[in-house]
Amino acid sequence: MELFVACDGLPKAMRPTRRPNASKRRVQSKTSLSPRLSDEPRRIIEAAMIGSIGPITARELISMPPDDWGILRDRITDYASSKKTDGLVAQCMMCEGRVFIQTRVKGDKKLPYFVHYKGGDPYCPWFYGKTVPPDAARANQYQGKQTSAAHRMLCVLIDELVRLDPRYVMSTVGQYHEPSQSEHGRYPDVYVEWRGYRPYAIELQLSNTFQTEVSGRSVYYKREDVSLVWVLYGLDLNGNEVPQSFRDVIRRHRGNAFLLDSEAVAASREQGTLVLKCYLKSADESFDAPILVRLDQLTIPKSGLPYYEDRITAALKKRIDGRRAPWFKALDPLRNGWDWRMTQTEQIKAAFNDIRGYVSPLSSNHSGEDERFEMLRLIAIVFSIISAANGNERNYASRHPNIRAMLNTFLNAEAGVQLYALIIEELLRRTAVYSLLNGTVGKHVERAKKSMEGNLCLDGEAEWETVRYLAPEVFDERIRQELIYLDALPAWAISPLKETEDDV
Repeated sequence: MELFVACDGLPKAMRPTRRPNASKRRVQSKTSLSPRLSDEPRRIIEAAMIGSIGPITARELISMPPDDWGILRDRITDYASSKKTDGLVAQCMMCEGRVFIQTRVKGDKKLPYFVHYKGGDPYCPWFYGKTVPPDAARANQYQGKQTSAAHRMLCVLIDELVRLDPRYVMSTVGQYHEPSQSEHGRYPDVYVEWRGYRPYAIELQLSNTFQTEVSGRSVYYKREDVSLVWVLYGLDLNGNEVPQSFRDVIRRHRGNAFLLDSEAVAASREQGTLVLKCYLKSADESFDAPILVRLDQLTIPKSGLPYYEDRITAALKKRIDGRRAPWFKALDPLRNGWDWRMTQTEQIKAAFNDIRGYVSPLSSNHSGEDERFEMLRLIAIVFSIISAANGNERNYASRHPNIRAMLNTFLNAEAGVQLYALIIEELLRRTAVYSLLNGTVGKHVERAKKSMEGNLCLDGEAEWETVRYLAPEVFDERIRQELIYLDALPAWAISPLKETEDDV
């Protein structure tokens, strides 16, 4: 295993600098004043276009929870590591050059920011210089040596422990893995084969490393159908500073940190198999008290790295469920009938107040009570479609026996629903009830689009922001991609259409 040190940890005198007069070649951005004093802030990439997700600003990136921007960081690096066959491409919205996500320490936090890849346009107004080449960083850390003696000894120890298992077939330490699906192979620290299990590649991490190395190994072993497990050593997980590359590894293991220490070694010898100490990440970014887990107890997901307990997917789903919870409570009484007084119930008021703290459900399409009523009906339609797609059909929007009858009626006769034809079409297109678009509902959607041409509710208006918040599995491309990456996109949000990862 090759160990590197990340350049964002280099001393100030060793950090790369931008070309002094590059900003004169093009129009300067508001953050790139020339000449630049040494204490002035460096220019930043203010926005990046990320695959099918769309533009994400630097401010939005910083405001994301660590796991959210961390998964973006993983997917962007995967794109580079897989030579454009996996992951997401990210481009600077000023020069269209490819970028990745780096981190910088501010106070007690790790903050993410976009950085141009080496070889990017030095004249881009958001460009601030080259990153340190991996070879130079490696030479600085180990004076040209690839690994340390401690690293080698620990690899040999792990190999000794996996050989204790009665299912042991073979193992290697630091030997070349011949690829079956790739042009170039890898040198896993420890490669293990047990009867009845996929092969394991165990990589030992003692110090900081580049995200590209973490990504490259993840992409390679996924392609080779080998379970990759990162084992950390000599790390204080609840200390003041956990290097970003360690956090990258822990995130890919779904919030699990696997360590090898004396207690884990003793348990391995006692149980006759490899046992690791597992720290599970909490919602506040700290770690629970460690537990001992056997290698064969880990869950092997379809994509991503093995884990003992998924601490990322559950937290994401909990946030989404929390958004919808007030609305399920508010909408359920509406199944018995609708009238104008419904907008004044305490449950409806509470639901609107809850969502107002995150998005503004105010629309230019209506005013006063009309606005509240039409927005309420749109939300009811969305929840009705989701319920039907989930196999538990409940019509919150009308007394019709099913959503087909409800949509046909509203789209044919209600201008207040017709203007939402694009929202309804997108929701149907990306869910398990996609087939409705092939019948009468689809015809009514097309008629509504033609009837309301020039007056349709378009993406960016309040209604779209509201449904994006309440049904992110469909309307929020970033969260949808996150769920796909975690193999956690719910069945109701999967269209029968065969779609690529970047399309779903």
